[in-house]
Amino acid sequence: MLRAGGLYRVLRPLLALYLLKERNRPYRIWVSFLCRIFEGAYGRKRPVVWVNAFFPVEAIYALGAVPFIPEIYASLVAYFDLSRGPIALGGTKLSTDLCSFFRCVMGLAEEGVLPEPDLVISSSHLCDGANKFFSELARFYAVDHLFLDPPYGGGDKAKVYLLEQLRYVMEEASRRLGLPLRDEALSLVLHRTRHIWHFMQEVNRLRQGRPSPFAGSEGLSYVAGMAFYSPGSEEGVEFFRALRDHIAVRVRGGKGYLPRERFRVLWLHHIRPYYPNSIFSFLDARGIAVAFEEPNYLWWPEPRPEAPWESLTDKLLCNPWAGPLERRLQAVREMALSYGVQGAIHFSHWGCRQSTGGAVQLGEALKEMGLLYLLLPGDGADPGNYSPGQTLTRLQAFAEMLESR
Repeated sequence: MLRAGGLYRVLRPLLALYLLKERNRPYRIWVSFLCRIFEGAYGRKRPVVWVNAFFPVEAIYALGAVPFIPEIYASLVAYFDLSRGPIALGGTKLSTDLCSFFRCVMGLAEEGVLPEPDLVISSSHLCDGANKFFSELARFYAVDHLFLDPPYGGGDKAKVYLLEQLRYVMEEASRRLGLPLRDEALSLVLHRTRHIWHFMQEVNRLRQGRPSPFAGSEGLSYVAGMAFYSPGSEEGVEFFRALRDHIAVRVRGGKGYLPRERFRVLWLHHIRPYYPNSIFSFLDARGIAVAFEEPNYLWWPEPRPEAPWESLTDKLLCNPWAGPLERRLQAVREMALSYGVQGAIHFSHWGCRQSTGGAVQLGEALKEMGLLYLLLPGDGADPGNYSPGQTLTRLQAFAEMLESR
């Protein structure tokens, strides 16, 4: 049933009615956007291209293909508390040291649930397991795998190298899929991304308000999902405009998302546990607002539709979570100051070397700023790696330290 493209065409209006009074407009746009993407991916009227979350999705929209980001699909499976089976099945094919999102995707692929790709494209930056995993996915589905390998450092030589590589990858995608690749199409997509960029900038500024007007748990779910998936799309423009308007109304009314905000913290790392858990309900009950979260930090420069390839190259190269750790340290310091937090929670996702590798250094930097720091081990997709007792003990100690200051 999940593989029937028509299902999502029917679901879109039904879900819109169901969510009309229950959730805010940005959330409804997110659900409608996912239904459209899944309808296209399963309906197969256009080629389907699987990409990892950090590949510039704008290039796929410009090509006229349907992008499918399997990590986001896995997070949705975990959200509905259905990830245990696929993760266990994926663990028979992949090392259990690998990220649970990847193991979940592999299990879903084995079960035949996912829309089959016509092409797989991945980028090596940030996630050290992505290259081999997406290569394995391409082998599983017997399709080609194109690989983008951004350099570690920056500078003019790195930009020229990556620009040529990005163009080559997309020209190969165009040739293998039989879709035209036009600079004017990419420029149009970048026009939309520029609108999104400005709305995101406004959203982030509004979220500096006190009390915190928007829940960090939502910022880590559908807002982060749209930041990965929607740049270049019309729904992305609509979503971030609606999010800006939604938060602006709350700021003007002095409304926080908590009944009584006592403390403000920063959430570090790109994800949270998506399966049912008590982390955020505990924080809410203690008046600890997650004022902002790392994945929604606007680290990339304003898009330039007049130079679309150069703009996407800049977006890839300046990512603070790739390259020297000092770039991430600077970004985290900036967020801590901008949102006036008293502490930070670093969610160290099992199997994620990119995040956990710099967690200690981040803590030292924040402590030098006089902020409290909690290193919270866990797993974003696998509830089998979630220890409720240990997690709550750590959170309790962190809350008591905030209260004793």
